[in-house]
Amino acid sequence: MMVQTEKMLSVGGLAAGMAHEINNPLGVIMQGSQKILRRIDPDMPQNREAAAAIDADLHRINRYLAERGILHFLEGIREAGARAAKIVADMLSFSRRSESHFALVDLEEMLETVLRLAASDYDLKKKYDFRRITIERDYDPALRLMYCDKTEIEQVILNLLKNAAQAMADDGTPSPTIVLRTRREPDTVLLEVIDNGPGMDQKTLNRIFEPFFTTKEVGAGTGLGLSVSYFIVTEQHNGRLSVTSKPGQGACFSIRLPSNREAPP
Repeated sequence: MMVQTEKMLSVGGLAAGMAHEINNPLGVIMQGSQKILRRIDPDMPQNREAAAAIDADLHRINRYLAERGILHFLEGIREAGARAAKIVADMLSFSRRSESHFALVDLEEMLETVLRLAASDYDLKKKYDFRRITIERDYDPALRLMYCDKTEIEQVILNLLKNAAQAMADDGTPSPTIVLRTRREPDTVLLEVIDNGPGMDQKTLNRIFEPFFTTKEVGAGTGLGLSVSYFIVTEQHNGRLSVTSKPGQGACFSIRLPSNREAPP
């Protein structure tokens, strides 16, 4: 566990440097592609005026651009830039130990909020409709409040839900199901996200929380979601994040957070 944390922290420092170096040229690419798309838009008055001044027909220009696939290429540049920006944001999130805001949180209310977020997640819906997944709630009735940074733990749970949904989608899991379970343990609060997806072999389990490790196809994931989650739980909350899984038997991610009300330093 200590080796894993140290490895992630050292990679986090490298990630921060890379992210800052990438941000400037990435900004030029994204802004440039967006400006090109805006400046050929025939619905914008400024574009029509500029075209009229040189006796050009914007609609015909756009038909030519569409016919030659140029608009498609521009949109591809914009989408690739957006994906790269997401990777940079994840890298910075992974590298920074931000100021945490700990408070007593209604656990069930937080979990229901995250489920609504997952159901409306645009990137997830493009690949898989979260509403097709059966959600089973196994909440401990005696466990209502938990001391944590609500925003950070919501991010962790959302990452785990998205990971489970995408794994089941890629596998074509029949009757996809996710169980959300909460339990009180001695000195800890347990949250579990359990799915009936394809599961993982031991080789994958050994690397699952490593930065940039992913089993998804190229462009389908940054390999940072679970690493960021691990960092939040272990470093920001002094907790533990673990996983048990076997091929063909789904996966169970377990979050254990201290039940005392002292925030980590």
